[in-house]
Amino acid sequence: MDILDSAKMAVKTLTANKLRSALTMLGIIIGNASVIAMVGVGQGAQRLASEQFESLGPNVLFVTPGAREARNRTFDLPRTLVLEDAKAIATQVPSIKEVAAQRQSQLPVVYRNLNTSSLVVGTTPEFLSVRTFDMAKGRFINDQDVDKNAQVVALGSDLATRFFGNRDPIGEQIRIKGIPFQVIGVLQAKGAFFRK
Repeated sequence: MDILDSAKMAVKTLTANKLRSALTMLGIIIGNASVIAMVGVGQGAQRLASEQFESLGPNVLFVTPGAREARNRTFDLPRTLVLEDAKAIATQVPSIKEVAAQRQSQLPVVYRNLNTSSLVVGTTPEFLSVRTFDMAKGRFINDQDVDKNAQVVALGSDLATRFFGNRDPIGEQIRIKGIPFQVIGVLQAKGAFFRK
């Protein structure tokens, strides 16, 4: 039996049972399409997760106070780390390139008659390079701001848009937990995890 005879017999079998052939083809098409779609969704999710982790920086290490057992309890972690600890790590650990101390809380933020609850991060000037953030406008805090304990703030892009729309927020004043802060900059948008 040659190839031509085999092809003729296959066509005859397919045309003899049209419904069964159509259902078989439909099952194969749906099965292949489902596999392709699931692989595509999986790769997309993997790429998104990779981008989010890369946004933290390639070699970022977080040091938090408290024992592992304390993290499973409902009360706040102990505040045992201070700014001097960050400075000691930066100067005494040779493999560390930069250290950015930070403390964050969900706090009320108010601008005129607009208010919201937002993640507020108190940090040092090294935060931009350690966490690979960029400024969209204005500037970030500097060493002089830290030394003077200046009441200045750089807003996340979402919060700046919510409060000021398309207006330039530089020089405006907002209140964080009732304390006035002058806006000196706006961070560039950076993924879903760190937009505020």
